[in-house]
Amino acid sequence: MEKAYFEIQWPREKLVLACYTHDILNYRYNWHQSQYEITLLLHGKAEFCKETCTRIMEEDDLILVEPGIGHASFALCEDTYSLVIRFSDAIFSPLLRAGTSFLFPSCCTAQESRDSERFRQLRFYCAQTLMAASEGGPFASIMIRSCLGMIASTLCRSFDPQVQERPKENEWHAETVKRFISYLENNYASKLTLEDLARFSQYNRTYVSTIFKNTVGLNFHEYLTRLRMRRALFELSTTSKNLTEVAIDNGFSDLKTFNTRFKEIFKCTPSEYRKRLVPGRVVPVFGQKNFIPVQDARIQRKLNEYLHQTLL
Repeated sequence: MEKAYFEIQWPREKLVLACYTHDILNYRYNWHQSQYEITLLLHGKAEFCKETCTRIMEEDDLILVEPGIGHASFALCEDTYSLVIRFSDAIFSPLLRAGTSFLFPSCCTAQESRDSERFRQLRFYCAQTLMAASEGGPFASIMIRSCLGMIASTLCRSFDPQVQERPKENEWHAETVKRFISYLENNYASKLTLEDLARFSQYNRTYVSTIFKNTVGLNFHEYLTRLRMRRALFELSTTSKNLTEVAIDNGFSDLKTFNTRFKEIFKCTPSEYRKRLVPGRVVPVFGQKNFIPVQDARIQRKLNEYLHQTLL
């Protein structure tokens, strides 16, 4: 059976790596609390949003998204697909003091840097990771772990890591915040305040606010807004609701608030975004991805191209 998604775990190191290839279609808004994500565009042209910065990606372009950063991509032409590698931030733990993490703001190709040695190296190790995962076998995890080490090493040596403070880890707090998040995911469309979350949890407002921010890395309002935006994007793409209905049904107080936040992230209005959608090029199920099997000839061709390039 052809596979397109692979996940490998190394429990002793608290490491998880996922890799896959997929079609890029309409915007889907995501963030990952404790994982880095590399997107390598294999073919086509896409618009990529990272926080409030939007850039155009072309074939062989690569971008790294750090933990907790909101991001989304949108295909600007047919046959646009990418390779994605997602891995735990624990890979850098031996290099950092407790309570800190790395940022790599320079890990994003531009036209003049696309073919530079450091990006060729990353493309090589990403391709090697996916190939090893797809081929499997008793020693695949060793090969993949080695590739992950080389990705991490390349990032640290060639991309000027910046150290930042990160949310403090606390096992009890993490379990408590899981309850908070579950509550928000089930009630995001309602009019919610921090006081509502405090009443639900039976903790005081200040305590809830503090442990939420320290554990998730986002404050209550920003996290709730992201949940609402993610669902609103899906409804813009898959329903015939008018813009006001989309806004109100997903918890925004009014259309103006929705428009302002949408434009801040995606640099266009919800109406403009909806006009850009192409029938048949929209993911019809919330949270679904259009995976492409690694055995697909298009994928194999690009992987082999990266694997046979010359590294200095």
